[in-house]
Amino acid sequence: MAIALPPFPQGTRIRVRRADFPMDPGLVGREGVVIHATPYEEARAGVLLDGETETRFFGAVELVEVERPPLDPARAAGRARLARP
Repeated sequence: MAIALPPFPQGTRIRVRRADFPMDPGLVGREGVVIHATPYEEARAGVLLDGETETRFFGAVELVEVERPPLDPARAAGRARLARP
């Protein structure tokens, strides 16, 4: 059994794109920030679009990553180290 991870971590800057699901055509091309992403709902993300105050939920195929937040320095240093003692 594998652990499912959300496709976009919280804080990721995204752009909405058209997918197979019907959606409001005015949303296509708008940008925002992922504010809700959990491993329990790995196929969708809660996004706060620029200029809005309500969270909208999108499927992972409806979003394109624009900018990922940087890792904190301690975590980046841990990735650089080898896994063996």
